[in-house]
Amino acid sequence: MTIIQLKQKVQVVTIAENQLLLLQFAKFHDEGFQNITGSVEYDETFLEAARREMVEEIGISDNVMDLDMSFHFHDRWGCDVEEKVFLYNPPSKPVISLSEEHQSYKWVPVAEVKVTDFVFPTNFEAFKKALEFVK
Repeated sequence: MTIIQLKQKVQVVTIAENQLLLLQFAKFHDEGFQNITGSVEYDETFLEAARREMVEEIGISDNVMDLDMSFHFHDRWGCDVEEKVFLYNPPSKPVISLSEEHQSYKWVPVAEVKVTDFVFPTNFEAFKKALEFVK
């Protein structure tokens, strides 16, 4: 009997000064754009994973808000995945220090963000939900 393990992931939507932060995959990926994303490791909570991924991907340690939104899907390896969504909404655009996972980033005015700006449609859905909470 095979036991299927649920993978847990996080996604952090970053909005500051009415602009959305998008990260471009490194060249060894497909080079599209996404929000901050990553896997929950070991005995981390989703919140701890979201904070760690922010530090790893953009070099920032700060608070995030749980948007009470999650996605359930199968990844490209056929694994069941649960991904919880968080919002990082600082009062001004922070200085970004990218990890090797990404080759660049851009800030897009929220009024101009479209589904085609993202590789994964769930990133756009998370962005739309995050807009409901932005101050």
